[in-house]
Amino acid sequence: MKIQLSKAISVKDYTEAVECRIDMDEIALKRERYPILEKHPFIVTLKHEGKESVSVCFETEVVLGIPCSRCLREVPFHVPLKYEGKSDFLHPSEEDDLASCVEDKELDLDMLIFDEVVPQLPSRLLCKEDCKGLCPVCGTNLNEKECGCDRTVADPRMAAIRDIFKNFKEV
Repeated sequence: MKIQLSKAISVKDYTEAVECRIDMDEIALKRERYPILEKHPFIVTLKHEGKESVSVCFETEVVLGIPCSRCLREVPFHVPLKYEGKSDFLHPSEEDDLASCVEDKELDLDMLIFDEVVPQLPSRLLCKEDCKGLCPVCGTNLNEKECGCDRTVADPRMAAIRDIFKNFKEV
């Protein structure tokens, strides 16, 4: 969703509350795509902060579907968003995250929300604390049923000793 900032930038003592929504359906990174399971309308407050300066604030929450790190089952992940930012368009700074989302005095709200969500993504997420994951042999979800596969992993460093025992094993 795009929000026009012209009045908020140029009209003295201007304040506006705009009802907004998130237009994107997923958070797409280079290797991963996380669907947005829940998104709710929210209010964005625009306020004139001086000559060619505006502040933007909002509060909302999105729920993403992120796969469990062990069993790959989709897990709802709540991301609370509380944003308060100010941008001076006469003297932009490199640390101004709001200015990077504004083009032709239009705020790209989806880009701003994307920039706020990505740092909050977990590096690892489990569906439950004791998730058993997938069988490395057949791929069965071990939380749902036991597959009966032999999952013992032999230590390759012990291969020479194992061969010695095999050669001298009594029949």
